[in-house]
Amino acid sequence: MDRNYMEWKEEEDRLSAVLQEVKKQLNEKRDFKERFKKDSIATQRELWQDIGSVSVNNGLEQVVDFMQFINTMKVQKRSYEFTRKLEAKYERMLMSPYFGRIDFKEKDEKRADRYYIGISNLINDSYDFLIYDWRAPIASMFYDYEIGEASYECPEGVIDGNLILKRQYKVSDGKLEYMFDSNINIDDEVLQAILSKNTDSKMKAIVTTIQRDQNKIIRNEEYKYLIVQGPAGSGKTSVALHRIAYLLYKHREKITPENIIIFSPNNIFNDYISNVLPQLGEDNTFQTTFKEYMHMTLGVEYKKEAYSYMMEYILTAREEEGYQRRINSIKFKSSKEFLEVLKEYVTYLEKTERSFPDIFYGDNLIISAKDIEDLYFKDYGMLPLKRRLQKIRERLLYLFDPYEKRQMEEAYLKLKESEPYLDNFEIRELGKALVKEEVEKVHNEISRITVFNLIDIYKNLFIDIELFTSKINADYNRKLIDEIKSYTLEKLNDYSFNYEDQVPLLYLKGVLGDLPKTSEIKYVIIDEAQDYTPLQYEIFYQLFKEANITILGDLQQSINTFMRLGDYSNISTVFPMDNTFRINLSKSYRSTLEITRFSRRLLNEDLGEEYVTRSGDEPVVIGLPTEEDIRAALLKDIVRYKGRGYKSIGIITRTAKEASNVYGYLKEKLKVKAIIDEDDEYVSDLLVIPAYLAKGLEFDVVFIYNAGEGNYSHEEEKLLLYTACTRALHVLNIYYSGQCTPLLKESVKPISK
Repeated sequence: MDRNYMEWKEEEDRLSAVLQEVKKQLNEKRDFKERFKKDSIATQRELWQDIGSVSVNNGLEQVVDFMQFINTMKVQKRSYEFTRKLEAKYERMLMSPYFGRIDFKEKDEKRADRYYIGISNLINDSYDFLIYDWRAPIASMFYDYEIGEASYECPEGVIDGNLILKRQYKVSDGKLEYMFDSNINIDDEVLQAILSKNTDSKMKAIVTTIQRDQNKIIRNEEYKYLIVQGPAGSGKTSVALHRIAYLLYKHREKITPENIIIFSPNNIFNDYISNVLPQLGEDNTFQTTFKEYMHMTLGVEYKKEAYSYMMEYILTAREEEGYQRRINSIKFKSSKEFLEVLKEYVTYLEKTERSFPDIFYGDNLIISAKDIEDLYFKDYGMLPLKRRLQKIRERLLYLFDPYEKRQMEEAYLKLKESEPYLDNFEIRELGKALVKEEVEKVHNEISRITVFNLIDIYKNLFIDIELFTSKINADYNRKLIDEIKSYTLEKLNDYSFNYEDQVPLLYLKGVLGDLPKTSEIKYVIIDEAQDYTPLQYEIFYQLFKEANITILGDLQQSINTFMRLGDYSNISTVFPMDNTFRINLSKSYRSTLEITRFSRRLLNEDLGEEYVTRSGDEPVVIGLPTEEDIRAALLKDIVRYKGRGYKSIGIITRTAKEASNVYGYLKEKLKVKAIIDEDDEYVSDLLVIPAYLAKGLEFDVVFIYNAGEGNYSHEEEKLLLYTACTRALHVLNIYYSGQCTPLLKESVKPISK
């Protein structure tokens, strides 16, 4: 009998046996779930029958009985929820219980053992492992090694041996579609098959195709601070999410999803990645954006600009009066030198002499100026400014309290003697009114000397900005500093805060002791690292000093040339270097060879060997007479590519205003959605979106709307255009009217229609 047939039959028989075990355990969990549900209903019925309406008048015993019932119901609810998650796990396993197998012979052992690898562990009643979770120590060899010598690390130490066989499977709907034996190869059949598929509305787990360099990042626990640099499509975000799943698996007893926070570029992206962790059997962690956290923390009293509004201003207001003043302000406040200026200012605030008055109540000295100074510089001198002032305020009110009470009591006794017709309540209220003016004077004085006004503190920085810029080793143009000073004070006096001013406000709020503690956060993921400034990284470090931080980015995708990281060396002084490690992902998996090559030419870079050899259509640059012609061509091409079976088409514009106009044209003719604001809900299918909101997303087909010279005309917009082009998986069409942008001259020779 043919050996291949025998092996196929053996694998089919094993799959059938595994599926039977999965069904058995699934039915058990369903029975448990129904039992928990019935028990919960019975408990609630018993609660109302035996205890009824709870009242204090019925005695403490009834309240105790009631609380016991409530605790029982909480336990039942937790058990039900846990069983429901297990049920969902088994339902996933019925569709595809495993995707890989390794045969590993440990050193000094006579024979190799088989290990099947899937999304979750599967153990039978005899405690045999039928499937190993992909996060288990031994499963790391599936990703890290070719056939031959191999090892893995487990709690007992490093286990050495030989990898005898490595096999990959495609199991769909519980049926074995294909299998083959393979070595580590980026271009293997499974990876190619997955990459060739059309995308849909959510990012998917990549557990079946994790590559060796990605696996090293997922399992790296040697360093507290991990920086991952990788080109568009290298899987950075997927790796980060799988890293979270790995940490939750390995440290199940120590961390939960509530101990992890993800900072994404916008809420659109948060929605896009929301399915990955549930696919891996884990609950989603807290996902937010820097803007969202900042706006929540700074409060609602003032008008605060969103990041997308700043981007729209940068891209559309070039001809407006005051544009260059704003750009100079953004550059200054995004620089690492400005971080040093802020640090100098904080030192000044905390150590500079302050003038305090003596506090009197009438002729009584409550506390002397000297004693207040001692409180400020000695007793509470180690506290940050806000907490120091709070402590002083509490101390002064404590010292004043006996005087206030004594005065109130004296007023009460006098009134009781002079106004016998008044009752006690009326006398006390009248007494309060008589001493109110003197009491308020003291309270107001205490408030005045302990006030913490963040806006005034920030204003004062710019009032004396020359003093602090002179203290750092930087060559500033005096005229430029004067211009930034006047511009900033004008905006602050209007109580309207540009985005670039909110970041230093948040920094000052934190270092001066006015932010809540975040010690419960153990792991932080920061995506799109290139779009944060050195100051923002200082904020991350100050906020999450106890946490492990993973930073992922691509310096070539800096969409805002004025407010960005610039280089990873710019955060070298923020994180301790002896506990920081940088890993480079070099290969791109998203786009076809042709799209990747085209995009790299935009950056004047050769493709080299860092790509996946998946071929497709060459990108097309199409010149048309007018924007009306571009829209007509879009309409025609949308129908054409939909007819070819592509699921998602992204029409990427330069600005939100442009996206709104294109959407207005298309919505009467097609079923189309638009994302104009960073808080809009993400949808796939046919979508119009500005380039700066498309970060991290991907589409089967990308149409770049109007890459004419009038639109993409400046060198600083090159990375924005590059980012837009790299959203495409299979097809990239670029349309323009008039002259083509000079940014594309090195990429391809345009054609006309």
